[in-house]
Amino acid sequence: MRGSSGGAPRAVREVRLPGAVPLYVHPEWSERFPWLVQGTTGRGDRDAPFDLRLFGAEPSGAVLARWRRLREASGLPRAVHAPQVHGADILVHPPGPPGLFIGEAHDGHATRTAGTLLTISVADCIPVSIVDPERRAIALVHGGWRGVAAGVVEAGITVLGALAGSEPQSLYLHLGPAICGECYEVGPEVFAALGLDAPPERRPIDLRAVAAARAAAAGVALERITVSSLCTRCDGSAFFSHRGGSAERQVGILGIREQGKSRDDGRAEGDAR
Repeated sequence: MRGSSGGAPRAVREVRLPGAVPLYVHPEWSERFPWLVQGTTGRGDRDAPFDLRLFGAEPSGAVLARWRRLREASGLPRAVHAPQVHGADILVHPPGPPGLFIGEAHDGHATRTAGTLLTISVADCIPVSIVDPERRAIALVHGGWRGVAAGVVEAGITVLGALAGSEPQSLYLHLGPAICGECYEVGPEVFAALGLDAPPERRPIDLRAVAAARAAAAGVALERITVSSLCTRCDGSAFFSHRGGSAERQVGILGIREQGKSRDDGRAEGDAR
């Protein structure tokens, strides 16, 4: 293996930006990469949840209005999304018209195009953001256990190599808000699928730790890998959780600001522990 899976990545606590869109961002990336749009949406208000689930029971007009607000808040005119099937296929996005683009089934997106907002749907699974700051190339992948077992994290790293010539050691990778290792109990078959020793019965598993180890083994420097300290189940008031009984979905987002557009994120609420 090109990298080492030893050690543990550093934990980072996202902070919520002020405004009508409940967006939680990586505070260090916000400072280090002002050209980057990154984060995970949250539950929002109890009486008006910020549900971004497409094709659910809610009228499509209400959901699409939230997607429009997300695009406006990001400052990027085009958002891309796709049905997710817990695989490892990545969709590469060239320039396109403004609006919301829905592609064929894929579990990740990549681009070098400014103005395009990559999005994935999550509600316990991991939003994995991968960034090459030197070449301004990005990938965002959906990390459920099946996708992680299928190699979706490695696929995101590989596609940036093909798209921009990115070397793994030049990448930064963040594992966003997801269900934590204490809340996520799975059967022996999940451990086996992930290449781990299978226990005799159901046990908790830290899927973000597994995904981080895979990224490190693929060559991403451990010091460039960060893991959110937020749990979608423990922090249930902030996020939708599938295991917590939520049918709604939040989205992970990643995009490149258009040249000449300045960041106006305002002041983030909370701390950066």
